[in-house]
Amino acid sequence: MTFTEMGEMQGKTLMLLPGTCCNWETNFGTVVDYLSSKYHLICVNYDGFDSKGTIFSTVLEQTAKIEDYIKEKHNGRVDGAIGSSLGGSFVGQLIQRENVHIDHGIMGSSDFDQCNKFLARLQTAIVYPFLAGASKHNKKGEKMRAKLVSFFEMNEETAEKFMKCFAQFD
Repeated sequence: MTFTEMGEMQGKTLMLLPGTCCNWETNFGTVVDYLSSKYHLICVNYDGFDSKGTIFSTVLEQTAKIEDYIKEKHNGRVDGAIGSSLGGSFVGQLIQRENVHIDHGIMGSSDFDQCNKFLARLQTAIVYPFLAGASKHNKKGEKMRAKLVSFFEMNEETAEKFMKCFAQFD
């Protein structure tokens, strides 16, 4: 797991926790310059999603590593944490476990939304083939890349990095 600190080092501390199969550069790349002009940022890359060849273990083990970092480097406290997807689940875990203090937790599209087994399997059966198929260099991939650029306002390079996140699991 890697932690990158940047920005207004005397400002309020904001931790950025990316989503599944993403690093902070891919997930927050379009806003990090703006945020770093106002906040002291702690950007996290989880084991398995960084370039160090590590393996993602469990959510609880990763949460403990984040807690240890906050305790060691920030006296057990950050002003805020923003989590996208899997990162939202980490924000929830950090708050629930009460081993560190977070003044404000923001969860975007958290993995906490649960449903019964039938609906979960149905959703997976529908969504996974789309994402896996779109990660290949074909018409689906080009359409998804175009949506990332137009709808999510990603630049071409960031959209390409995002697409590669899914390609590695194909």
